[in-house]
Parts: sequence; structure tokens; C-alpha cells
Amino acid sequence: MTSIVPSPIPAAGIEDAIPIWMKIDWSPEIEHDIYKDWGSYYSRRRRENMAMYYYNKALSMLPEDYGTLYHRSQTKRKNAQTEGALKDCAEAKRILERLNIQNAPINLEICDALYELNQFENAKAELHDNTRLFKGNKIKAFEQRLIVVDENIRDCCGVELTHFISANEKLLIQVKESDLKSQNQVQNKPLWKLLKEQNKCDVLSILEIEDELLSPLEIARRSRAFNVFNQIYMDKSWIDVVFLKKLLRNPTLLLEQCQNSKYFLGALNKKKYEELKLFLKMLHARAPMYYLRYNKFTNQNLMDKFREDYLFRMQYQTGRNMRSVLRSIRYLRAVGNVAKLSKYVEEVMGDYVVLKTNRIMPWKFEFMNEVYNTLALAFAEQCIVPPGRSLYADKNGLLKLLRLPTEKSWDVQNFVFGDRSTHQESNLSDLSMSKSRQLISRLEKRMLFAKYSVEKCYLFHQIGYTHLKSNRFDECCFAARKGLKETKNCNNLLWKFLCTLLIIKSNAALHKVERTKEALIRAQKMLDDLDSPQISRFVEVCIICNELIIDIKKKRGSVGSRRATPATSRSNMSILPAKSSIHLRHT
Repeated sequence: MTSIVPSPIPAAGIEDAIPIWMKIDWSPEIEHDIYKDWGSYYSRRRRENMAMYYYNKALSMLPEDYGTLYHRSQTKRKNAQTEGALKDCAEAKRILERLNIQNAPINLEICDALYELNQFENAKAELHDNTRLFKGNKIKAFEQRLIVVDENIRDCCGVELTHFISANEKLLIQVKESDLKSQNQVQNKPLWKLLKEQNKCDVLSILEIEDELLSPLEIARRSRAFNVFNQIYMDKSWIDVVFLKKLLRNPTLLLEQCQNSKYFLGALNKKKYEELKLFLKMLHARAPMYYLRYNKFTNQNLMDKFREDYLFRMQYQTGRNMRSVLRSIRYLRAVGNVAKLSKYVEEVMGDYVVLKTNRIMPWKFEFMNEVYNTLALAFAEQCIVPPGRSLYADKNGLLKLLRLPTEKSWDVQNFVFGDRSTHQESNLSDLSMSKSRQLISRLEKRMLFAKYSVEKCYLFHQIGYTHLKSNRFDECCFAARKGLKETKNCNNLLWKFLCTLLIIKSNAALHKVERTKEALIRAQKMLDDLDSPQISRFVEVCIICNELIIDIKKKRGSVGSRRATPATSRSNMSILPAKSSIHLRHT
């Protein structure tokens, strides 16, 4: 567990004189023996941190005591500090060599430390040396450990390794070349030169740590490999390892309000998880995964048959799931619940389909086309003109036609530098705004790993639509224009029209009639290719409503100019001389 022994901070300046009653009259040898006995006492009760504390106190009295070094080495090995244990053993052996003494337990401790450090070759060499050095009963422990080391080396370098290398030869060569390249770069060139070759800043004192961007498929692969690794070596306790890993960043355990226990529990959890990883690495080094898999299925043909059957089962189940998804999507489109359909498509495509490879899902491209085009048709079916002619006489007719709110204020608050009243605090922000930011970041991350243009068109449209709902119209137009460029790669007229419609909505919401007119003209040019009477009528009515708004603005401008003319004449008359004004009155 984490140490509970206080570590006093040395005071600055000269310390006060120690009172006589606090001084211990025992000799350093007696104090050393007392601390050593306390360390042995706590070590037998598995309180390694307390034992380490008292062993350190004992060694501060007599640094050349090889017995204390030997016991501290054993305690460190129990606490997964194998490198420190090896140093203590080596130091104890060096002290004995100066005294011309050969100690079998200390040499055996060195062999055990090398074995736990996964240095099987060095441990084997050390064991052979000790079998020649000692005789009688002392040699039996070395011979027993030599049998274990030989078996581990045979398991790691046997026939199983041959099959593993033959199956992963290309991957091993690639990993080896990358390791050699990185080692040569680090060894032969300084850091500033490496950064300069990579076109990075070479004068930063603190380097920026870049996060590793992983695709959803790679994240799923690593998670699956982590679970399989723990299942092989921990059996049914593998779920405890996953739970311990999740506790590292669990906000329920590490509460901000608990000032004292937060850091203690965090350090304790991290320390125990690191110990567990070290022990798992030891198990993997002694019995690698390729050895266990080979011995689990000694018949290669039978293993290939099991893997092929599992592949067919996964393909069949995936096919059933995809047909069920298509039925649900078509049903939601027929019902007209476009909001639920959009959310369902994002869940399916963003959480399930991205984790399927072309081997499990050979029809992945066709399925993605079907889903995204069905969603686009559902969006396009919303472009309908309501019955009646009330829109033509309504100044908000275009907003109603585009399904935009007419009473909501579209004014965006301007942030003034230095004026805190205009700043939006993070803890007081709107919940819907934070949700939209999370959705946009999710879609942008998916964009980095999207392969097909139809998927990118969908992502750009959804990003723009989310910006539109959050009153960020410039960002909406920017995303829609990028979507228009992407539609040229897949030649999808429907997504091209929907991205143009987003630009129309953004300009209409800001009452930019001229830009709205230009966007409507671009949409009108697509009508012949779309060949949809419903969309054609919708665009024509939008053009009429926009022209109505333009006429209203022109009339307001002309009326304003007429009202300004008499005022201007009166102001001109007011600046005439007094005689001329009198003359005018007389005439």
C-alpha cells in the first residue's frame, strides 16, 4: 500500500538543539539491530512500505550490512520493485566479495531478480556459475531454478515461435525497421535537429505532447486485445483488471471535494495497477500468448476450421443486424419522424458500422450508400409547401417555409475583450450548446477516418445543421460549402441540394436577401437533374417569398427617402438669409 510514514521536510537555517531527554544513548549497532528487527516484523506481515522504511533506517546506521540489503531486496521483490532488488543484491554480493565470502542465499536472490526481470539468458548463466561455485545441499535450489528457466526458454523459442514468425513475418520486419530507425535518429542527432527536420519549433523548452489519434476500429481492436490478454492470464479475474483500470480516472472515486483522500486513493490505485501490469508481463514472458494458443489447438486444421466457422457466424449475424437496421430506417422514413431517424442513423453508423471490417461486412459500401441516401430522401421530403396562399402575403413566409423560428432572436452576443459581462462562463453555459459541441466534435473525429465521399457529405451536412440549430451561421455555411465540394467526388445531387439548402437557411435567418437569392438560383439549376416536382415547387415558392421580402425592403427604402426629402428642403430653407425669407413671405 502507499506509504503512511511521514517524510519530514528539512527546515531552513540552523535547527534547534535537541533536548537531552530526546537523545538515544544506544550505540548505532544496537539501533541498527532494532530497526532491522522491526523491518523483518513488518515484512512478515506483508506491510512492505513500513518494512522498507525501517530497513532504510537500519542501512543509514550501517550501510555495509549485507544482511539488511538482502532482506530489503526480498521486500522490494514482493513490492514489484525488481530492479531495486537486483541493485541491493549486487551491492550485498560486492560487500561479501571484498570479505572473500560466498553466500548462497544472496546469489540465489540475484538469480531470482534476473528471472523476474525476464532476463532468462542472464539468469541461466548466473545459475550455471553458481552450480559450479557451491556444493552439497546449497546446489539443489540453483538446479531446481535452472530446470524452470530451461523450460521457459524452451516454451518461448520452440515450435510455437516458428509458427508465429511465419504467420507475422512482414509485421515483425516492419516493427523492427521502425525501432531501428527511431533508435538511430535518437542516438545520432540532437533534439533540436530532429525537430528542425520535422518542421517543428526547435526552441521550445517544454515540448507539446500531441495526443495519438486512433480510428474507432483501432480503439476497438486494442480494447479487445487487452481483454483477451487478461482473460488468458487472469482467467475469470480479468474483469477485475478492467475495473481497476477504469478506477484510474473514475470521478466518483476521486472526488474534488475530498482533498485528503483524493490524492491518497489515486496514488494507491495507480501503484497497484502498475504492480499488476508488471506481474502480467512476467507471466507473458514465461508463457507467451502464441505458446498458449498453439497448445490449446495442437491440430492446425481444426483451429482453422473453428476460426472459419466463427467468421461465418459473425457474417451471418451482421447480415441479420443490417437488414433489421434497414427495416427500421425505412419505417421511420415512412412515418415521417426525421429527428428520430437522424439520431438512429448516427448511432448505427457511428457506433456499430465503423467497427466492422470488409471481411465481416463485405457489403459495407452498398449498405452505407443505402442508409445515407435514405436519410437524404427523408430530409428532402421535408421540403414541402403547405396548402393555401398565406405564405405569399406573410413577411415571415420564407422562414416558415424553411422551418425556421420567426419569434426567436437570432442576434449573437458580441464578446468584448475586458468586459466580463459579455463573457460566457463554462459552468453557466446552456446544456443544449454543450451537447451540440460534443456532437460536432464527434462528427469531426469521424471525418478524420471517413473513407467514402457519401459519408463525408453526410458528416459535413450534419455539422452544418448542428451549427444552424445553435445559431452559428458562418460555421454552418463553411461546413455546407465543404460538403458541396465533396459531392463532386461522389456525384450525389441529393446531398448537394441539401448542403445548398443549409446555406439558404443560414442567409434567410440573417435576413441576407441578396445572398439568399444567389443560393436559391444555384438550387434552381439543380431542379432539372433532380427531376422532383415537389422540390421544384418548394424552390419556386422560396424564390417568390424572397422576392416579396426584397420588394418590401425596396418600398421601405423608397418611403424613407421620400420622407427625408421635405426635411432636407426645410433644412435648406432654414439656412437662407433673413431678408430673403421675409421677401418670400411678402411675395
